Amino acid sequence: MLFQFDMRTENPFADRFAEGWQQKGKSRNGEENAKTSEKAHQTSARSDDAEKFDKALEINDLRMFVSLLTSQALIEPFDEPMHPWAEDPKTIGALAGTQLAILASTVKAEDSNIKDEIREAGAIGPLIDFLESDQQDRVQSAVVALSFLTTDCSDNAQAVHALGGLPLLMQHVETDLTPMRAAILTTCRNMYAESDELCMNFIKLGGVEVLVRELALSTRDVAKDVADMQLEAILNILDLIEGVDGKPNEKYASKFVEAGAIDHLETVYRLSEDEEVKQSADTALQALGSSRLVE
Repeated sequence: MLFQFDMRTENPFADRFAEGWQQKGKSRNGEENAKTSEKAHQTSARSDDAEKFDKALEINDLRMFVSLLTSQALIEPFDEPMHPWAEDPKTIGALAGTQLAILASTVKAEDSNIKDEIREAGAIGPLIDFLESDQQDRVQSAVVALSFLTTDCSDNAQAVHALGGLPLLMQHVETDLTPMRAAILTTCRNMYAESDELCMNFIKLGGVEVLVRELALSTRDVAKDVADMQLEAILNILDLIEGVDGKPNEKYASKFVEAGAIDHLETVYRLSEDEEVKQSADTALQALGSSRLVE
């Protein structure tokens, strides 16, 4: 293997927005469950779906949560945001999607199979359907949930692709929300890490250009977490170049060169004060065969 990074486990920017769900999802039956249950009660007219949600929350019934994903029963606004950037759920359906995202983001030793259990309960298809919704709370709930469900879970990543998730995710990658783009690209990376076929599908959908643009945007960003953004962008590029077998793919590398990745990587290398970012940029430049790196 050419690269020395553990690119399968690095996910710095995604980890940042994961903290939002983890703070809210302290336990299966704890404070956050009480809050979501309260909101299920506060429908304009008490609905059967609200009753079902309460029951599902009480016994942690994944299949019931999945069955509620289609619900349009309204809930009252939350007093405080549930997540750093995703819209709060406005319906029982979006609330059920949020609960699945919380469960997927707070995996503990005793719940090590929860991501598989959520898939087996039938959640992947309805969450992908959320991506076609005109309701942003549904779209964003799905984006976050799928990023967690596909991380370190090959079966879920393959299921998302098999059910048509990749092109639908790519339709939302132009969003102005940086962490939403990061979540989308995390899910895409989790898919294209599975096979050369999925790499090619991602590339055909404009994936190389999207990754290079994300890197370019990070070089112009002055946010305090810019190093995380840059590292995430570079690792996503490296994962695609390296391919499934861990060997550099010249065909993929040439596409990044054509898309202008070298100039942006050199900029990051020169200007970044973060050693891990500089090292990853150096590695990417070597993978792209650049001889222009300024020491």
